Amino acid sequence: MRPKALVDAIAGLNDEQRARYLEPPYTVGSAMIWPVRKQDRPTINQARGTRSRISDRIDLTLECIRRHYAGEPESPLADVINAYADFFALFGQREEGFRCFVDFFHFQDLVTPDYNEVRFFLPFDNFLRRGTPATTEEYVEYRENVLDFINKRGQRMAKWVRENHPDIEVRE
Repeated sequence: MRPKALVDAIAGLNDEQRARYLEPPYTVGSAMIWPVRKQDRPTINQARGTRSRISDRIDLTLECIRRHYAGEPESPLADVINAYADFFALFGQREEGFRCFVDFFHFQDLVTPDYNEVRFFLPFDNFLRRGTPATTEEYVEYRENVLDFINKRGQRMAKWVRENHPDIEVRE
């Protein structure tokens, strides 16, 4: 169920904004894979979608992952990230692990050049409020930032495939 503020924010969109934000085309740049094990519930993806301080936002999720690698225990996803610690360990430990995770999944546009901070779609308040936009203006800012990230990530992925697998056709 969507929070009332988000419902009201979406209701304030004009027709052009509704088409742009509510019915964007699916692209590989908008997708992410997460590990799933029967014994570890909720999964990372379930927790991302059901915890109001994350609200399925990849920028907020990435901040939780950054904190995991930095050894900072406080985040709304700490319990599920710790349950999948072996997955995150595949990328290494500490800051180097975070850098490797970001590079592997092509999230470079969501971090600063030194990989020390996450670039958020909306001003960040240290998880004090819901992750969902509360006004129409916030919703527009959020969706524009998300669409920009998806586009850049898709281009980054396509470039990687062209450079590393020139025999594969890349459609953009």
